[in-house]
Amino acid sequence: MVSSFVKLPFFLSIFALLFTYSVYLLQLFTLGDAYMGWLLISIVMGSALLFSSTHPKSWMNRRSVMNTFLVLNTLSVGYGTFLALGMLRPYSSILSIIGYLLVAGIVIGIYATSLVREPSANAKVLHGFTITIGIALSAGTLYFVYIFYLFSEEGNSETWKLFVPLGVYGIVYIIQMKALKIQRTKVAYSIAAIQILIPVVLMLLWKSLAAGEGIL
Repeated sequence: MVSSFVKLPFFLSIFALLFTYSVYLLQLFTLGDAYMGWLLISIVMGSALLFSSTHPKSWMNRRSVMNTFLVLNTLSVGYGTFLALGMLRPYSSILSIIGYLLVAGIVIGIYATSLVREPSANAKVLHGFTITIGIALSAGTLYFVYIFYLFSEEGNSETWKLFVPLGVYGIVYIIQMKALKIQRTKVAYSIAAIQILIPVVLMLLWKSLAAGEGIL
Protein backbone atom coordinates (compact mmCIF):
# COMPACT_ATOMS: atom_id res chain seq x y z
CA MET A 1 0.00 0.00 0.00
CA VAL A 2 2.76 2.42 0.96
CA SER A 3 4.75 1.62 -2.19
CA SER A 4 1.70 2.50 -4.30
CA PHE A 5 1.48 5.93 -2.67
CA VAL A 6 5.22 6.44 -3.19
CA LYS A 7 4.76 5.87 -6.93
CA LEU A 8 1.72 8.15 -7.12
CA PRO A 9 3.66 11.44 -7.70
CA PHE A 10 5.43 9.82 -10.67
CA PHE A 11 2.16 8.93 -12.41
CA LEU A 12 0.62 12.28 -11.51
CA SER A 13 3.54 14.15 -13.09
CA ILE A 14 3.21 12.14 -16.32
CA PHE A 15 -0.54 12.76 -16.57
CA ALA A 16 -0.10 16.44 -15.67
CA LEU A 17 2.38 16.92 -18.51
CA LEU A 18 0.17 15.06 -20.99
CA PHE A 19 -2.82 17.13 -19.87
CA THR A 20 -0.86 20.35 -20.30
CA TYR A 21 0.24 19.51 -23.84
CA SER A 22 -3.28 18.38 -24.80
CA VAL A 23 -4.99 21.53 -23.53
CA TYR A 24 -2.40 23.85 -25.05
CA LEU A 25 -2.44 22.23 -28.50
CA LEU A 26 -6.22 22.02 -28.68
CA GLN A 27 -6.56 25.64 -27.55
CA LEU A 28 -4.04 26.63 -30.21
CA PHE A 29 -5.50 24.69 -33.14
CA THR A 30 -9.23 25.01 -32.39
CA LEU A 31 -9.45 28.54 -30.94
CA GLY A 32 -6.17 30.09 -31.99
CA ASP A 33 -5.20 30.93 -28.39
CA ALA A 34 -1.60 30.35 -27.32
CA TYR A 35 -1.22 30.33 -23.53
CA MET A 36 2.56 30.19 -23.66
CA GLY A 37 3.12 31.47 -20.12
CA TRP A 38 0.87 28.81 -18.60
CA LEU A 39 2.44 26.15 -20.83
CA LEU A 40 5.98 26.97 -19.69
CA ILE A 41 5.04 27.15 -16.00
CA SER A 42 3.11 23.87 -16.19
CA ILE A 43 5.95 22.09 -17.96
CA VAL A 44 8.45 23.31 -15.36
CA MET A 45 6.19 22.24 -12.48
CA GLY A 46 5.36 18.86 -14.02
CA SER A 47 9.00 18.18 -14.89
CA ALA A 48 10.13 19.14 -11.39
CA LEU A 49 7.63 16.70 -9.89
CA LEU A 50 8.74 14.00 -12.33
CA PHE A 51 12.40 14.55 -11.44
CA SER A 52 11.75 14.54 -7.69
CA SER A 53 9.73 11.32 -7.90
CA THR A 54 12.39 9.48 -9.94
CA HIS A 55 15.47 10.60 -7.96
CA PRO A 56 14.98 9.35 -4.39
CA LYS A 57 18.44 10.50 -3.29
CA SER A 58 18.00 14.05 -4.54
CA TRP A 59 17.10 16.94 -2.22
CA MET A 60 14.08 17.44 -4.48
CA ASN A 61 12.68 14.13 -3.21
CA ARG A 62 12.25 15.51 0.30
CA ARG A 63 8.67 15.48 1.44
CA SER A 64 8.40 19.25 1.88
CA VAL A 65 9.84 19.94 -1.57
CA MET A 66 7.70 17.30 -3.28
CA ASN A 67 4.57 18.59 -1.57
CA THR A 68 5.40 22.10 -2.75
CA PHE A 69 5.65 20.78 -6.32
CA LEU A 70 2.34 18.94 -5.89
CA VAL A 71 0.59 22.08 -4.66
CA LEU A 72 1.99 24.09 -7.58
CA ASN A 73 0.89 21.37 -10.00
CA THR A 74 -2.60 21.61 -8.51
CA LEU A 75 -2.56 25.27 -9.45
CA SER A 76 -1.31 24.73 -13.00
CA VAL A 77 -3.65 21.80 -13.71
CA GLY A 78 -6.56 23.71 -12.20
CA TYR A 79 -5.91 26.64 -14.51
CA GLY A 80 -5.65 24.22 -17.42
CA THR A 81 -9.06 22.86 -16.44
CA PHE A 82 -10.49 26.38 -16.61
CA LEU A 83 -9.01 26.70 -20.10
CA ALA A 84 -10.51 23.36 -21.08
CA LEU A 85 -13.98 24.54 -20.01
CA GLY A 86 -13.79 27.27 -22.65
CA MET A 87 -13.14 24.88 -25.53
CA LEU A 88 -15.58 23.52 -28.05
CA ARG A 89 -17.33 20.24 -27.37
CA PRO A 90 -16.48 17.41 -27.08
CA TYR A 91 -12.99 18.63 -26.17
CA SER A 92 -14.25 20.74 -23.26
CA SER A 93 -16.21 17.87 -21.71
CA ILE A 94 -13.43 15.32 -22.02
CA LEU A 95 -10.54 17.51 -20.90
CA SER A 96 -12.43 19.20 -18.06
CA ILE A 97 -13.36 15.81 -16.59
CA ILE A 98 -9.75 14.68 -16.91
CA GLY A 99 -8.65 17.93 -15.28
CA TYR A 100 -10.99 17.49 -12.32
CA LEU A 101 -9.86 13.89 -11.83
CA LEU A 102 -6.22 14.94 -12.06
CA VAL A 103 -6.67 17.70 -9.49
CA ALA A 104 -8.38 15.22 -7.17
CA GLY A 105 -5.51 12.76 -7.71
CA ILE A 106 -2.92 15.42 -6.92
CA VAL A 107 -4.76 16.36 -3.73
CA ILE A 108 -4.79 12.69 -2.70
CA GLY A 109 -1.08 12.53 -3.57
CA ILE A 110 -0.35 15.52 -1.33
CA TYR A 111 -2.06 13.96 1.69
CA ALA A 112 -0.60 10.51 0.95
CA THR A 113 2.95 11.83 0.62
CA SER A 114 2.66 13.63 3.94
CA LEU A 115 0.69 11.24 6.11
CA VAL A 116 1.32 7.64 5.04
CA ARG A 117 4.89 7.39 6.31
CA GLU A 118 4.53 9.77 9.26
CA PRO A 119 4.67 7.78 12.53
CA SER A 120 3.76 10.61 14.94
CA ALA A 121 0.08 11.46 15.41
CA ASN A 122 0.91 15.11 16.23
CA ALA A 123 3.02 15.38 13.10
CA LYS A 124 0.17 13.94 11.02
CA VAL A 125 -2.21 16.55 12.41
CA LEU A 126 0.25 19.33 11.65
CA HIS A 127 0.90 18.01 8.15
CA GLY A 128 -2.81 17.68 7.47
CA PHE A 129 -3.49 21.22 8.67
CA THR A 130 -0.62 22.72 6.69
CA ILE A 131 -1.57 20.87 3.51
CA THR A 132 -5.19 21.97 3.82
CA ILE A 133 -4.04 25.60 4.07
CA GLY A 134 -1.88 25.10 0.98
CA ILE A 135 -4.71 23.57 -1.05
CA ALA A 136 -7.13 26.33 -0.02
CA LEU A 137 -4.52 28.94 -0.88
CA SER A 138 -3.91 27.36 -4.28
CA ALA A 139 -7.64 27.24 -5.03
CA GLY A 140 -8.08 30.85 -3.93
CA THR A 141 -5.14 32.02 -6.02
CA LEU A 142 -6.45 30.19 -9.06
CA TYR A 143 -9.93 31.65 -8.62
CA PHE A 144 -8.73 35.23 -8.17
CA VAL A 145 -6.39 34.99 -11.16
CA TYR A 146 -9.26 33.69 -13.27
CA ILE A 147 -11.60 36.50 -12.18
CA PHE A 148 -8.87 39.08 -12.72
CA TYR A 149 -8.24 37.64 -16.19
CA LEU A 150 -11.93 37.88 -17.09
CA PHE A 151 -12.69 41.40 -15.90
CA SER A 152 -9.42 43.33 -16.04
CA GLU A 153 -9.61 46.00 -18.74
CA GLU A 154 -5.98 47.12 -18.70
CA GLY A 155 -4.24 43.82 -19.19
CA ASN A 156 -3.01 41.29 -16.66
CA SER A 157 0.44 42.61 -15.78
CA GLU A 158 -0.41 42.74 -12.07
CA THR A 159 -1.57 39.13 -11.72
CA TRP A 160 1.89 37.98 -10.63
CA LYS A 161 1.29 39.67 -7.27
CA LEU A 162 -1.47 37.17 -6.53
CA PHE A 163 1.13 34.38 -6.57
CA VAL A 164 3.28 36.01 -3.88
CA PRO A 165 1.32 34.54 -0.92
CA LEU A 166 1.61 31.08 -2.46
CA GLY A 167 5.36 31.51 -2.86
CA VAL A 168 5.64 32.67 0.76
CA TYR A 169 3.63 29.63 1.83
CA GLY A 170 6.03 27.30 0.03
CA ILE A 171 9.06 28.84 1.75
CA VAL A 172 7.38 28.81 5.16
CA TYR A 173 6.27 25.20 4.66
CA ILE A 174 9.83 24.05 3.93
CA ILE A 175 11.10 25.84 7.04
CA GLN A 176 8.30 24.26 9.08
CA MET A 177 9.17 20.75 7.91
CA LYS A 178 12.83 21.30 8.75
CA ALA A 179 11.86 22.47 12.24
CA LEU A 180 9.68 19.39 12.68
CA LYS A 181 12.49 17.12 11.49
CA ILE A 182 14.88 18.39 14.17
CA GLN A 183 12.18 18.05 16.86
CA ARG A 184 11.52 21.79 17.18
CA THR A 185 7.81 21.21 17.64
CA LYS A 186 7.03 24.60 19.19
CA VAL A 187 8.64 26.37 16.25
CA ALA A 188 6.68 24.23 13.79
CA TYR A 189 3.37 25.02 15.50
CA SER A 190 4.25 28.72 15.70
CA ILE A 191 4.81 28.69 11.95
CA ALA A 192 1.40 27.02 11.53
CA ALA A 193 -0.14 30.05 13.24
CA ILE A 194 1.58 32.28 10.68
CA GLN A 195 0.28 30.13 7.83
CA ILE A 196 -3.29 30.87 8.87
CA LEU A 197 -2.66 34.53 8.02
CA ILE A 198 -1.41 33.88 4.48
CA PRO A 199 -4.90 33.35 2.95
CA VAL A 200 -5.95 36.59 4.66
CA VAL A 201 -3.04 38.36 2.94
CA LEU A 202 -4.18 36.88 -0.39
CA MET A 203 -7.70 38.22 0.18
CA LEU A 204 -6.42 41.71 1.05
CA LEU A 205 -4.10 41.68 -1.96
CA TRP A 206 -6.97 40.62 -4.22
CA LYS A 207 -9.21 43.42 -2.92
CA SER A 208 -6.46 45.96 -3.52
CA LEU A 209 -5.83 44.81 -7.09
CA ALA A 210 -9.53 44.40 -7.88
CA ALA A 211 -10.33 47.90 -6.59
CA GLY A 212 -7.55 49.33 -8.75
CA GLU A 213 -9.03 47.64 -11.83
CA GLY A 214 -12.58 48.63 -10.95
CA ILE A 215 -13.68 44.99 -10.55
CA LEU A 216 -15.12 45.55 -7.06
